[in-house]
Amino acid sequence: MNQLYVVLLAGGTGSRMGTEVPKQFLKVRGESLLRHSVKRFRKFGLTKSITVVSHPDWILETEKELDDLLEGNDRIVPGGASRHLSTLCGLESIPYDTKDIIFIHDVARPNFKQNELFQLVEQTKIFGGATLVGKSTESLVRVRLHQNYTEEPLKREEVYSVKTPQAIAGFMIQELLLVELPTDLKKHPTDLCTWMGKRRVGIVETDYHNIKVTSPGDAELADSLFWEELPPVE
Repeated sequence: MNQLYVVLLAGGTGSRMGTEVPKQFLKVRGESLLRHSVKRFRKFGLTKSITVVSHPDWILETEKELDDLLEGNDRIVPGGASRHLSTLCGLESIPYDTKDIIFIHDVARPNFKQNELFQLVEQTKIFGGATLVGKSTESLVRVRLHQNYTEEPLKREEVYSVKTPQAIAGFMIQELLLVELPTDLKKHPTDLCTWMGKRRVGIVETDYHNIKVTSPGDAELADSLFWEELPPVE
């Protein structure tokens, strides 16, 4: 490993939230989700740079929001038409090497821990990519498309929900970029795990604090679960 980089996905427009501003600007404990993510990676202290991927219409607002947090190597870049294309926009702006590791994080998740970042790095060294995951606490079934019944219960001890941050090595990015993307945006990868397909992805378990803010009510829940300080390495 040579360098650690960060790509923050902050390209929302607010349409799904039903708010006037994108969710990355919603506040938890008095600060935006976007600022919380930048501050947590900044406190981690080991990253070469932070790249924020913004919707083109919100770049100026993003610059203002992060004016006091971004440093010389950091940048804000416009995103693409899908989450994956936005991820590629962020990656393309980074001068990474094959031995570098890049964190990819959705700023809608403001509550990750420092020791999880260290664990992601170690797992990425082994597998080329790693993700935070959470155990399922409910019974699960599979329902096929266009069916109104289930006949396949799943073992919840074998099913995890995928969360961020995730991490990927430079050599793995180069390998994945050789695979042509579908023209249909709906078929694009939705995260690192779906991008890596059948390749092994290292996992790091997190807990219920790592909530994703996808609705106004989630912001209230995230506020109640928020770590005031970045937890130290355990």
